[in-house]
Amino acid sequence: MTSSVAADTAILTAAETIDRLTNLDFPRRGAIAALHDEARRLVGGPLGLAAAREALARTPDGAVIAILTGFPEFPWIRRGVAETDGPVGAAVLARSFIKARRAIPILPCEPHFAAVIEAAVRGIGLTPIAATGVDTKSLHPGDPVCLIEATDDPIDAHRWLAARAPALVIAIERPGRASTGVYHGMSGRDISHCLNNFEDLFLAAAAAGIWTTGIGDGGNEVGMGRLRDVVRARVAGGASCGCGCDGGIAAESVAASLVTAVVANFGATAIAASMALLTRRLDVLPTAALELRALEASVAAGGVDGQHNECVASVDGLAAPAYGAVLALITDTVDRVLRERSGS
Repeated sequence: MTSSVAADTAILTAAETIDRLTNLDFPRRGAIAALHDEARRLVGGPLGLAAAREALARTPDGAVIAILTGFPEFPWIRRGVAETDGPVGAAVLARSFIKARRAIPILPCEPHFAAVIEAAVRGIGLTPIAATGVDTKSLHPGDPVCLIEATDDPIDAHRWLAARAPALVIAIERPGRASTGVYHGMSGRDISHCLNNFEDLFLAAAAAGIWTTGIGDGGNEVGMGRLRDVVRARVAGGASCGCGCDGGIAAESVAASLVTAVVANFGATAIAASMALLTRRLDVLPTAALELRALEASVAAGGVDGQHNECVASVDGLAAPAYGAVLALITDTVDRVLRERSGS
Protein backbone atom coordinates (compact mmCIF):
# COMPACT_ATOMS: atom_id res chain seq x y z
CA MET A 1 0.00 0.00 0.00
CA THR A 2 1.40 3.40 -1.01
CA SER A 3 1.64 6.18 1.56
CA SER A 4 -1.05 8.24 -0.22
CA VAL A 5 -3.48 5.31 -0.26
CA ALA A 6 -2.76 4.61 3.41
CA ALA A 7 -3.38 8.27 4.25
CA ASP A 8 -6.67 8.30 2.34
CA THR A 9 -7.73 5.11 4.10
CA ALA A 10 -6.89 6.58 7.50
CA ILE A 11 -8.90 9.73 6.76
CA LEU A 12 -11.87 7.72 5.52
CA THR A 13 -11.78 5.44 8.56
CA ALA A 14 -11.63 8.41 10.93
CA ALA A 15 -14.41 10.22 9.09
CA GLU A 16 -16.53 7.08 9.24
CA THR A 17 -16.05 6.90 13.01
CA ILE A 18 -17.01 10.55 13.38
CA ASP A 19 -20.05 10.17 11.13
CA ARG A 20 -21.37 7.21 13.11
CA LEU A 21 -20.63 8.87 16.44
CA THR A 22 -22.40 12.12 15.59
CA ASN A 23 -25.52 10.28 14.43
CA LEU A 24 -26.00 8.04 17.47
CA ASP A 25 -29.31 8.81 19.17
CA PHE A 26 -27.90 9.81 22.57
CA PRO A 27 -30.91 12.01 23.50
CA ARG A 28 -33.35 9.28 22.30
CA ARG A 29 -35.29 11.59 20.00
CA GLY A 30 -36.08 8.75 17.61
CA ALA A 31 -35.71 10.32 14.15
CA ILE A 32 -32.01 10.47 13.40
CA ALA A 33 -31.40 6.84 12.37
CA ALA A 34 -33.82 7.02 9.44
CA LEU A 35 -32.56 10.45 8.36
CA HIS A 36 -28.92 9.39 8.56
CA ASP A 37 -29.50 6.14 6.67
CA GLU A 38 -31.15 8.00 3.81
CA ALA A 39 -28.50 10.73 3.76
CA ARG A 40 -25.78 8.08 3.63
CA ARG A 41 -27.56 6.35 0.76
CA LEU A 42 -27.66 9.64 -1.14
CA VAL A 43 -24.11 10.78 -0.35
CA GLY A 44 -22.40 7.40 -0.42
CA GLY A 45 -19.99 7.94 2.46
CA PRO A 46 -19.30 9.91 5.64
CA LEU A 47 -21.40 13.06 5.47
CA GLY A 48 -18.99 15.45 7.18
CA LEU A 49 -16.10 14.35 4.98
CA ALA A 50 -18.08 14.79 1.77
CA ALA A 51 -19.22 18.27 2.85
CA ALA A 52 -15.70 19.27 3.92
CA ARG A 53 -14.12 18.15 0.63
CA GLU A 54 -16.56 20.24 -1.39
CA ALA A 55 -16.32 23.24 0.93
CA LEU A 56 -12.53 23.32 0.86
CA ALA A 57 -12.45 22.86 -2.91
CA ARG A 58 -14.93 25.69 -3.48
CA THR A 59 -13.68 28.22 -0.93
CA PRO A 60 -10.67 30.21 -2.19
CA ASP A 61 -8.26 31.83 0.23
CA GLY A 62 -9.83 34.93 1.77
CA ALA A 63 -13.34 34.21 0.47
CA VAL A 64 -16.58 35.29 2.12
CA ILE A 65 -18.79 32.52 3.48
CA ALA A 66 -22.35 32.98 4.73
CA ILE A 67 -23.72 30.91 7.62
CA LEU A 68 -27.43 30.89 8.47
CA THR A 69 -28.63 29.78 11.89
CA GLY A 70 -31.18 30.56 14.59
CA PHE A 71 -34.08 28.32 15.62
CA PRO A 72 -36.75 29.80 17.93
CA GLU A 73 -37.86 28.34 21.23
CA PHE A 74 -40.86 29.83 23.08
CA PRO A 75 -42.30 31.00 19.73
CA TRP A 76 -45.59 31.76 21.47
CA ILE A 77 -43.84 34.56 23.42
CA ARG A 78 -43.21 37.46 21.04
CA ARG A 79 -40.80 36.01 18.45
CA GLY A 80 -39.06 33.43 20.60
CA VAL A 81 -35.45 33.04 21.74
CA ALA A 82 -32.58 31.15 20.11
CA GLU A 83 -31.86 27.58 21.06
CA THR A 84 -28.31 26.43 21.76
CA ASP A 85 -28.24 24.09 18.78
CA GLY A 86 -27.13 26.03 15.72
CA PRO A 87 -25.32 29.14 17.02
CA VAL A 88 -22.52 27.07 18.56
CA GLY A 89 -22.10 25.05 15.37
CA ALA A 90 -22.12 28.23 13.29
CA ALA A 91 -19.32 29.61 15.47
CA VAL A 92 -17.35 26.37 15.05
CA LEU A 93 -17.65 26.58 11.27
CA ALA A 94 -16.72 30.27 11.20
CA ARG A 95 -13.55 29.55 13.16
CA SER A 96 -12.62 26.50 11.09
CA PHE A 97 -12.97 28.32 7.78
CA ILE A 98 -10.88 31.20 9.11
CA LYS A 99 -8.17 28.72 10.10
CA ALA A 100 -8.30 26.62 6.93
CA ARG A 101 -9.07 29.25 4.28
CA ARG A 102 -8.57 32.66 5.94
CA ALA A 103 -12.26 33.11 5.19
CA ILE A 104 -14.48 36.05 6.10
CA PRO A 105 -17.61 34.65 7.75
CA ILE A 106 -20.87 36.59 7.78
CA LEU A 107 -23.88 35.43 9.78
CA PRO A 108 -27.24 36.97 8.83
CA CYS A 109 -29.81 36.61 11.61
CA GLU A 110 -32.82 38.18 13.31
CA PRO A 111 -32.08 40.74 16.05
CA HIS A 112 -33.78 38.57 18.69
CA PHE A 113 -31.28 35.77 17.93
CA ALA A 114 -28.23 38.02 17.66
CA ALA A 115 -27.16 38.06 21.33
CA VAL A 116 -26.93 34.26 21.51
CA ILE A 117 -25.12 33.99 18.18
CA GLU A 118 -22.67 36.76 19.09
CA ALA A 119 -21.97 35.09 22.44
CA ALA A 120 -21.22 31.76 20.77
CA VAL A 121 -18.87 33.52 18.36
CA ARG A 122 -17.05 35.17 21.27
CA GLY A 123 -16.93 31.88 23.14
CA ILE A 124 -15.18 30.18 20.22
CA GLY A 125 -12.52 32.89 20.24
CA LEU A 126 -13.72 35.25 17.50
CA THR A 127 -14.85 38.87 17.68
CA PRO A 128 -18.38 39.55 16.39
CA ILE A 129 -18.69 42.79 14.42
CA ALA A 130 -21.92 44.38 13.18
CA ALA A 131 -21.97 43.96 9.40
CA THR A 132 -23.96 47.10 8.62
CA GLY A 133 -21.80 49.46 6.59
CA VAL A 134 -18.82 47.10 6.55
CA ASP A 135 -17.30 46.36 3.15
CA THR A 136 -15.86 42.84 3.29
CA LYS A 137 -13.07 44.00 0.97
CA SER A 138 -11.81 46.23 3.78
CA LEU A 139 -11.23 43.24 6.08
CA HIS A 140 -7.97 41.33 6.30
CA PRO A 141 -8.40 37.66 5.36
CA GLY A 142 -7.74 35.47 8.36
CA ASP A 143 -8.67 38.06 10.97
CA PRO A 144 -10.42 36.28 13.87
CA VAL A 145 -13.62 38.22 13.34
CA CYS A 146 -17.14 37.32 12.31
CA LEU A 147 -19.63 39.72 10.75
CA ILE A 148 -23.13 39.61 12.26
CA GLU A 149 -25.88 41.02 10.05
CA ALA A 150 -28.90 41.32 12.35
CA THR A 151 -32.04 42.63 10.68
CA ASP A 152 -35.79 42.14 10.58
CA ASP A 153 -36.04 43.95 7.25
CA PRO A 154 -36.76 41.53 4.39
CA ILE A 155 -33.68 41.12 2.25
CA ASP A 156 -33.30 41.15 -1.51
CA ALA A 157 -31.41 37.88 -1.85
CA HIS A 158 -29.99 38.54 -5.31
CA ARG A 159 -28.76 42.00 -4.36
CA TRP A 160 -27.28 40.63 -1.12
CA LEU A 161 -25.39 37.88 -2.95
CA ALA A 162 -24.08 40.36 -5.50
CA ALA A 163 -22.83 42.66 -2.74
CA ARG A 164 -21.31 40.02 -0.45
CA ALA A 165 -20.27 37.46 -3.11
CA PRO A 166 -20.02 34.41 -0.82
CA ALA A 167 -18.19 31.35 -2.11
CA LEU A 168 -20.30 29.13 0.13
CA VAL A 169 -23.64 29.35 1.94
CA ILE A 170 -24.20 27.08 4.94
CA ALA A 171 -27.41 26.60 6.92
CA ILE A 172 -27.20 24.92 10.31
CA GLU A 173 -30.30 24.26 12.40
CA ARG A 174 -32.21 26.95 10.56
CA PRO A 175 -35.96 26.41 9.97
CA GLY A 176 -36.84 25.51 6.40
CA ARG A 177 -40.14 26.18 4.66
CA ALA A 178 -42.46 23.22 4.20
CA SER A 179 -44.41 22.58 0.99
CA THR A 180 -47.16 24.91 2.26
CA GLY A 181 -44.71 27.77 2.78
CA VAL A 182 -44.98 27.50 6.57
CA TYR A 183 -42.02 27.15 8.94
CA HIS A 184 -42.51 24.58 11.69
CA GLY A 185 -40.92 23.55 14.96
CA MET A 186 -40.52 19.84 15.63
CA SER A 187 -43.86 19.87 17.49
CA GLY A 188 -45.61 21.05 14.33
CA ARG A 189 -46.19 24.58 15.61
CA ASP A 190 -46.13 27.38 13.04
CA ILE A 191 -43.04 29.51 13.80
CA SER A 192 -43.10 31.62 10.63
CA HIS A 193 -43.66 34.87 12.55
CA CYS A 194 -40.28 34.39 14.29
CA LEU A 195 -38.24 34.47 11.10
CA ASN A 196 -36.95 36.81 8.42
CA ASN A 197 -36.63 35.61 4.83
CA PHE A 198 -32.99 34.48 5.10
CA GLU A 199 -33.81 31.14 3.49
CA ASP A 200 -34.14 33.11 0.25
CA LEU A 201 -30.35 33.65 0.40
CA PHE A 202 -29.85 29.90 0.42
CA LEU A 203 -32.27 29.35 -2.47
CA ALA A 204 -30.83 32.19 -4.55
CA ALA A 205 -27.29 30.95 -3.92
CA ALA A 206 -28.21 27.46 -5.09
CA ALA A 207 -29.87 28.88 -8.20
CA ALA A 208 -26.75 30.95 -8.92
CA GLY A 209 -24.44 27.94 -8.68
CA ILE A 210 -22.98 28.86 -5.28
CA TRP A 211 -22.29 25.74 -3.23
CA THR A 212 -24.73 25.19 -0.38
CA THR A 213 -24.50 23.00 2.71
CA GLY A 214 -27.43 22.06 4.94
CA ILE A 215 -26.99 20.68 8.46
CA GLY A 216 -29.94 19.43 10.49
CA ASP A 217 -31.26 16.87 12.93
CA GLY A 218 -35.00 16.68 12.29
CA GLY A 219 -35.68 17.23 8.59
CA ASN A 220 -37.46 20.56 9.09
CA GLU A 221 -34.32 22.60 8.49
CA VAL A 222 -33.04 24.55 5.49
CA GLY A 223 -31.38 22.20 3.00
CA MET A 224 -33.01 18.96 4.16
CA GLY A 225 -35.34 18.66 1.16
CA ARG A 226 -33.74 15.49 -0.20
CA LEU A 227 -34.92 13.75 2.97
CA ARG A 228 -38.54 14.94 2.70
CA ASP A 229 -40.02 11.52 1.91
CA VAL A 230 -38.29 9.93 4.90
CA VAL A 231 -39.34 12.84 7.12
CA ARG A 232 -42.96 12.45 6.04
CA ALA A 233 -42.87 8.70 6.62
CA ARG A 234 -40.73 8.40 9.75
CA VAL A 235 -40.71 11.68 11.71
CA ALA A 236 -43.56 12.71 13.99
CA GLY A 237 -45.42 15.55 12.27
CA GLY A 238 -43.57 14.91 9.05
CA ALA A 239 -46.73 14.45 6.99
CA SER A 240 -49.27 16.15 9.25
CA CYS A 241 -48.11 19.02 11.44
CA GLY A 242 -51.42 19.90 13.07
CA CYS A 243 -50.85 23.65 12.76
CA GLY A 244 -53.69 24.12 10.30
CA CYS A 245 -51.64 24.50 7.11
CA ASP A 246 -52.68 21.02 5.93
CA GLY A 247 -49.09 19.90 5.46
CA GLY A 248 -46.18 18.48 7.43
CA ILE A 249 -42.95 19.79 8.89
CA ALA A 250 -40.63 18.42 6.15
CA ALA A 251 -38.46 21.15 4.63
CA GLU A 252 -38.43 21.61 0.87
CA SER A 253 -35.13 23.38 0.14
CA VAL A 254 -32.31 21.18 -1.14
CA ALA A 255 -28.64 21.58 -0.21
CA ALA A 256 -25.78 20.50 -2.45
CA SER A 257 -24.05 19.02 0.62
CA LEU A 258 -26.26 17.28 3.16
CA VAL A 259 -25.19 16.62 6.75
CA THR A 260 -27.32 15.03 9.45
CA ALA A 261 -26.41 14.70 13.12
CA VAL A 262 -28.31 13.85 16.27
CA VAL A 263 -27.44 17.38 17.42
CA ALA A 264 -26.89 19.77 14.53
CA ASN A 265 -23.87 21.30 16.27
CA PHE A 266 -22.20 17.90 15.97
CA GLY A 267 -22.68 18.11 12.20
CA ALA A 268 -20.64 21.31 12.21
CA THR A 269 -17.98 19.62 14.34
CA ALA A 270 -17.91 16.67 11.93
CA ILE A 271 -17.23 19.05 9.04
CA ALA A 272 -14.56 20.91 11.03
CA ALA A 273 -12.93 17.60 12.00
CA SER A 274 -12.90 16.48 8.37
CA MET A 275 -11.38 19.80 7.33
CA ALA A 276 -8.65 19.24 9.91
CA LEU A 277 -7.98 15.78 8.50
CA LEU A 278 -7.89 17.00 4.90
CA THR A 279 -5.63 19.98 5.65
CA ARG A 280 -3.50 18.01 8.14
CA ARG A 281 -4.01 20.76 10.71
CA LEU A 282 -5.44 19.93 14.11
CA ASP A 283 -5.91 23.64 14.89
CA VAL A 284 -8.68 23.78 12.27
CA LEU A 285 -10.83 21.81 14.74
CA PRO A 286 -11.72 23.65 17.96
CA THR A 287 -10.87 21.77 21.13
CA ALA A 288 -13.72 20.30 23.14
CA ALA A 289 -13.03 22.88 25.85
CA LEU A 290 -13.33 25.74 23.36
CA GLU A 291 -16.62 24.50 21.92
CA LEU A 292 -17.98 23.99 25.44
CA ARG A 293 -16.97 27.57 26.20
CA ALA A 294 -19.04 28.68 23.21
CA LEU A 295 -21.99 26.66 24.52
CA GLU A 296 -21.71 28.16 27.99
CA ALA A 297 -21.42 31.67 26.54
CA SER A 298 -24.54 31.17 24.42
CA VAL A 299 -26.48 30.03 27.49
CA ALA A 300 -25.27 33.03 29.49
CA ALA A 301 -26.65 35.21 26.68
CA GLY A 302 -30.08 33.54 26.92
CA GLY A 303 -29.83 30.48 24.67
CA VAL A 304 -32.07 27.59 25.68
CA ASP A 305 -31.97 23.82 25.27
CA GLY A 306 -34.26 22.95 22.37
CA GLN A 307 -35.65 19.84 24.01
CA HIS A 308 -36.19 20.98 27.61
CA ASN A 309 -36.69 24.71 26.91
CA GLU A 310 -34.38 25.48 29.82
CA CYS A 311 -31.56 28.03 29.89
CA VAL A 312 -28.92 25.47 30.90
CA ALA A 313 -25.66 24.24 29.38
CA SER A 314 -27.12 21.46 27.27
CA VAL A 315 -28.14 20.93 23.65
CA ASP A 316 -31.27 19.02 22.62
CA GLY A 317 -31.33 17.27 25.98
CA LEU A 318 -27.63 16.38 25.95
CA ALA A 319 -25.99 17.91 29.03
CA ALA A 320 -22.58 19.57 28.80
CA PRO A 321 -20.56 16.62 30.25
CA ALA A 322 -22.00 14.17 27.70
CA TYR A 323 -21.84 16.75 24.91
CA GLY A 324 -18.19 17.43 25.73
CA ALA A 325 -17.39 13.71 25.81
CA VAL A 326 -18.55 13.36 22.20
CA LEU A 327 -16.41 16.34 21.22
CA ALA A 328 -13.41 14.84 23.01
CA LEU A 329 -13.82 11.55 21.13
CA ILE A 330 -13.94 13.43 17.82
CA THR A 331 -10.81 15.41 18.68
CA ASP A 332 -8.97 12.27 19.77
CA THR A 333 -9.91 10.52 16.52
CA VAL A 334 -8.50 13.38 14.43
CA ASP A 335 -5.42 13.79 16.60
CA ARG A 336 -4.48 10.11 16.30
CA VAL A 337 -4.62 10.17 12.51
CA LEU A 338 -2.62 13.39 12.21
CA ARG A 339 0.05 12.17 14.65
CA GLU A 340 0.37 8.90 12.73
CA ARG A 341 0.75 10.80 9.46
CA SER A 342 3.43 13.05 10.93
CA GLY A 343 5.29 10.10 12.43
CA SER A 344 5.08 11.49 15.96
